[in-house]
Amino acid sequence: MRSLDSAMRSLPAIFEAACLIRCTGVGRSAGAGPPRSGFGYEFGTGPAPGPASGGAIGTLTRGASILSGGDTASPDPGAAPESSGAAPRPVLAEFNQPEAAERLSKLLTDLGCGATWATLVGGGRRQYFVHRVTVPAAAWPVIIQQLTSGWRQGRHFLLRTDPVGASSPHNARRETLARRAWHAASLAAGRQRRGGVFGVRLADQEMAAVLVRSARLLGGTAAIRTRPGCLQVSVTSVTSDALLEIATPPLRVAV
Repeated sequence: MRSLDSAMRSLPAIFEAACLIRCTGVGRSAGAGPPRSGFGYEFGTGPAPGPASGGAIGTLTRGASILSGGDTASPDPGAAPESSGAAPRPVLAEFNQPEAAERLSKLLTDLGCGATWATLVGGGRRQYFVHRVTVPAAAWPVIIQQLTSGWRQGRHFLLRTDPVGASSPHNARRETLARRAWHAASLAAGRQRRGGVFGVRLADQEMAAVLVRSARLLGGTAAIRTRPGCLQVSVTSVTSDALLEIATPPLRVAV
């Protein structure tokens, strides 16, 4: 079992991975299918989904990506493995943006989970792309446990209101988590920019609350508005460069 100090060092990466997954499912383009989290918005509430399906028909420029044909939906959890004999890989999440899938895969791989991502095509005449992240079946319970714990700890740190000094390690940790939350939303949620206002669309109320709090910790303010089928979190003012750097393309990777 990891020591408490080791767990705290890895918390930003785990929390960002959880935020990426919680931002899925909103902001699809016309004709797109339903990118989703493999286990819903509440981590670990259901059984692991079935293995990824589809035969590879080509290779994209990124080494970790494959272009697969057919429907993008996963088979039932009891579906048989592919004929190649490879162990089935449960689908952890699907995204509209390849950057989000690549980022989640890297975060989990750096944490020792061995995640990979692939780009799939579906929709027949009205094609759409889904960027899928899968993990080894044997690692599924550990990954879900880490994501669940990381989300709860990160959310707790961000939403607590006890005062801390500017040089406090606690304060520095909260700012790091705030950056990670907004970086994840910038990659995975439906992005919007009108004039000088930057916003994201998502379906998760807890994630929306985390983004509002995170904006404040980064020297800005954000507001939540209800829109048909989603919540819109818009940055209404920025008084420091921290949030502006994350919200302004090209998107910068959190550190």
